[in-house]
Amino acid sequence: MAKKLTIMLLAVLLVLGFSFVQVQAAEHMPEKPDELSIIALDIDVEQFGEGVEIFEETYGIDVVWMEYPYGELYNQTSTSIAGGSTFDLYMMSNSWHPEFGQLGMAVPLTDIVSQEELDEINEKFFEATVDNMTSHDKQWALPGTAATVTFFYNKAMLEELGYDEPPATFPEWLEAGREAVDEGLATYAFFPGWLSAHEDGMVQFDIMLKMQGGAWMNEDRTEWTFNSEAGVEALTLMKEILDEGLVPRAALEQSDWDNFHYFLAGDQLFEINWNFVYPQAADPDRSEIADELGYMVIPGIEEEDPGYTVLGGGGYAISPTTRSPEWAFRLLDYMHRDEGALGVMEEQGGAEATIEKFYTEEYDYMFPLEDYPLREVYGDQMENAGFRPGVYLTWYSEFRDNIFTPAMHRALLGEQDIEEALDEAYEAAQEMLEAEGL
Repeated sequence: MAKKLTIMLLAVLLVLGFSFVQVQAAEHMPEKPDELSIIALDIDVEQFGEGVEIFEETYGIDVVWMEYPYGELYNQTSTSIAGGSTFDLYMMSNSWHPEFGQLGMAVPLTDIVSQEELDEINEKFFEATVDNMTSHDKQWALPGTAATVTFFYNKAMLEELGYDEPPATFPEWLEAGREAVDEGLATYAFFPGWLSAHEDGMVQFDIMLKMQGGAWMNEDRTEWTFNSEAGVEALTLMKEILDEGLVPRAALEQSDWDNFHYFLAGDQLFEINWNFVYPQAADPDRSEIADELGYMVIPGIEEEDPGYTVLGGGGYAISPTTRSPEWAFRLLDYMHRDEGALGVMEEQGGAEATIEKFYTEEYDYMFPLEDYPLREVYGDQMENAGFRPGVYLTWYSEFRDNIFTPAMHRALLGEQDIEEALDEAYEAAQEMLEAEGL
């Protein structure tokens, strides 16, 4: 109850602090519409709803949510824009904006507000989350969520194996997983999604690549480097644990959204997955391990290695079909203020909010770890969060679906030598890079 009252008080203070200024500013706005509409991720209605309600109360504009699960958002948004459907905002996942921007399916924010005003708004966000919504020197959205991949584990199973504390490195975790399988405590060490032509395969390889000290491209992004020694080592490790049975063959066919239930059933030692796993794994009505759930930053190959994580999530962008771009931006701003971050933290166990101040000691009283358990881990992860090529590549879907992940699959299936598969993908990707640019 105290937590709820604190959040309500903060919201009231925010309204009192901003409403007069915003109403005054509205005098210089174009005629306001009766209604604005949003193509939204279904869970975002809860996460960003309070900020939207404050906007509605302040300006007397109704906001209509059009809710979709994540798997339907891309097609729903792109077909709506291509068909000329009028709407104002849409949820933009972090890997979409280079392609959407190139195709004219998003409005650069500085087409509506000055760079100075945008910089002032951006000051509150983690810098990486702004980078995650920016490509080709244009910012396409305000960052609303910053999903990270977290390392979850079964504490009871680890204790039964004789461990007093979690292993410190990824190889040590694999050894613990091997022991769990050998002793019949688990069917698999973990169950990743290594799909071809799917984002999960990119996410999981990105982790393995960065764990080995590798990168997708060189620093000036003129050449692909995923076929380097680090890339070969990453894919070799993946194939070895697949062939050994520490990872099931079904990992090549199931996504991260479909396979985490095995972890919740207590059938594997650890899980490398997005933060969305936490609320479900911690819920005793849905999880057999709710009281035994552990979590930490992703361990490195060596103990001194920083815990790398993939940065995902997204924000809301302005549709090119909007009839009220200035008011759409005003709504966008309200959604991404403190109320939105609070909503995200409520839903995600303390993780994924993009406003940096909420992860400082100053806010420990408001977000105690017993109520926001992922907050501390998330703050550490954000110091070492990185990107997939989707954050800068306009032809990312082509690279993912037709160049890289098919080569990764051929290697994992044993149909092609690992180095040969990566080199073949490199040649195709490099040829396209030189022809198309980023």
